[in-house]
Amino acid sequence: MIKPKIILSKCFSYPVRYNGGIVLDEFVTKLKDFVEYELVCPEIEIGLGVPRQRLIIQKTGGVKQLFQPETKKYFTRQITTWSERFLKSIDEVDGFLLKSKSPSCGITSANLYVEDKIVGRTDGFFAEAVKERFPFLPVEHEGRLKNPELRDHFLIRIFAFADFRQLKKEYKADALIRFHTRYKYLLMTYNQQGLRELGRIVADNRLSLKEKIIKYEDIFYRAFGKKPSRSRHYNTILHIFGYFKDKLNQREKSHFQNLLKEYLTGKIELRTVVEILKNFTFRFDDNYLLEQRYMNTYPEELSF
Repeated sequence: MIKPKIILSKCFSYPVRYNGGIVLDEFVTKLKDFVEYELVCPEIEIGLGVPRQRLIIQKTGGVKQLFQPETKKYFTRQITTWSERFLKSIDEVDGFLLKSKSPSCGITSANLYVEDKIVGRTDGFFAEAVKERFPFLPVEHEGRLKNPELRDHFLIRIFAFADFRQLKKEYKADALIRFHTRYKYLLMTYNQQGLRELGRIVADNRLSLKEKIIKYEDIFYRAFGKKPSRSRHYNTILHIFGYFKDKLNQREKSHFQNLLKEYLTGKIELRTVVEILKNFTFRFDDNYLLEQRYMNTYPEELSF
């Protein structure tokens, strides 16, 4: 698989937190072996040291400000200017994994203050700039990725987008056809309307390859915006299972269908059902299904 390119909070690798701490996270540590990553700490980049006085997000006159209570200094202009400049400099990126609760990097998890009271949660300043500039890329924090379904959604997206980056470098019509074929069942799960629209783009002989790639990219990225429900996965798995139902004996079919119902009701995880499907594809040597990205969305080592 093509390695995704992600932006990663520097505190997952170095002791750059405001108190001189480092954040140790099992998933982030494992992920580093499977991605290309660039480390960033916005607070260091705007000239603050380690350790440093804490920063908070304070709402004053209806406007969010990055404020340092102990020094009474504001750093709003510095962090917004740096964030804009940094994000404009990025050539290729497939996603962001940032530190939760941080006033710079937090994703809907940073404390929002009015005067000295916490009144809610909000995005950190850098995280907010990321979401504005890259609205269709996955932007997550490590806390949310402890949820298996959210982690799965994040991984599927960054590896799919890395795959598409490689497709653009190949820049061949037959490569686009193979790509679309490979993503049929994953797109069916995420966005059936998007799958149909992308199919029409691939088949439209009036469009040049350049026009196809541009149109395809926009819809492809949008298609993965929302995490699919269990019922959508259930529907896709039924479609794939249709390839085998006449090749299996009754006990095998009943067992698989019971497992599928258990997945639908939340008793077992998706991975269990997909692994059985993969065993069927190996057993019956179905290369079309083996090449489907739905069956191999990201490296198995990241499933835990």
